[in-house]
Amino acid sequence: TLSPGGGQSPDPVVLDFPIAYVKRPVPASGVPTPDVRRLLDMQPGGDLYVRDRASPSAVDRNVTLEITEGRGDVRDVEPSYDGMRLVFAMRRPLIEGADENEQPTWNIWEYEVATRQLRRVIQSDILAEEGHDLAPHYLPDGRIVFSSTRQRQARAILLDEGKPQFAAQDEDRAEPAFVLHVMNGDGSSIHQLSFNQSHDLDPAVLDDGR
Repeated sequence: TLSPGGGQSPDPVVLDFPIAYVKRPVPASGVPTPDVRRLLDMQPGGDLYVRDRASPSAVDRNVTLEITEGRGDVRDVEPSYDGMRLVFAMRRPLIEGADENEQPTWNIWEYEVATRQLRRVIQSDILAEEGHDLAPHYLPDGRIVFSSTRQRQARAILLDEGKPQFAAQDEDRAEPAFVLHVMNGDGSSIHQLSFNQSHDLDPAVLDDGR
C-alpha cells in the first residue's frame, strides 16, 4: 500500500534489515580530489549513518557525530556475522596548527545496533595512538583483524637486534606501510600478522574459517 507521502509502507511478509553507510559532504568546486592511495589522509565531514530499515523513507541516524563533531572522518564499515555490531575506522577532527605526530590517529570503533552504543575498541589512549588502524574485519572467533602502521612485532625485532625502532615505509616512501594485525574484541593482545614494505589491506575470511 502507498502512504500519503507517496512512499510504500513496510511489507508485513518481507523481513527488513537495517542499513549502515558513510556519508560525507560533496567536495567543493575547485578543491583537489583526494589521492586514495594515501591512506593517512582524511576527508573531513564523513560520518557513519544507520537506518533501521533499508528504505528511502526510513529515518537515518548519525551515530558518530558526537565524536567527529562533523569534522572527522569514517571509513571501512564492516558488520559482524550476526549483524548486531558494526566495526569501522574513525579519525577525530585534526588539531589546527599541530604537528602530524600530535594529530589524532585513525582508530577502530564498534557500534552495537540494538543498544546504539558506540565505543573505541582499544580503550587506552596511549595504545590507541601507537599507530593508524584501518580496514577492520571480524573473525569467526570474535577477534578483529585490521591493517595498521603500528608494526608492533617488527619494532620489537629491531629492538632485540640492537637497532633503532622505525616503521617500514611503502614503496614511494610516502607513508608508513599498513600491515595486518589482530586483536581481541576488547582491544587486548594486539599482534602483528604480516611483514611487508607495502600495504596489506581489506582482509577477508574464507568460507572454511581461515
